[in-house]
Amino acid sequence: MVRHESEITPLPMQGKEIEGVMKQILIGPRDGYEGYLRVFTVAPGGHTPYHQHPWWHANYVLSGEGIVHIDGKDYPVRAGSVAYIEGGKSHNFANTGTAPLKFICLVPPEGDSY
Repeated sequence: MVRHESEITPLPMQGKEIEGVMKQILIGPRDGYEGYLRVFTVAPGGHTPYHQHPWWHANYVLSGEGIVHIDGKDYPVRAGSVAYIEGGKSHNFANTGTAPLKFICLVPPEGDSY
């Protein structure tokens, strides 16, 4: 299976404490992959919800700049940054720049759904 990111419609994330976030699921269990490879785009001033769950996240920032909050600590991120978030840790991403913050997020099968 080969496809381009532009072929996958970005879906707006909605819910409490979410602002300006779009998600694309690049590959997942329906594609035969045991997990989810996702791309998030956070608008300037936007953020994901501060939350926690039992599974891990592996993240790679493609563009933009922002802050990753993990268990009460702030970590600046920019293009090329890697952030690993262990299961059970409270976390969120916030865009502090003037351009979209775009990052890849890899999670296990229980980490998302279509």
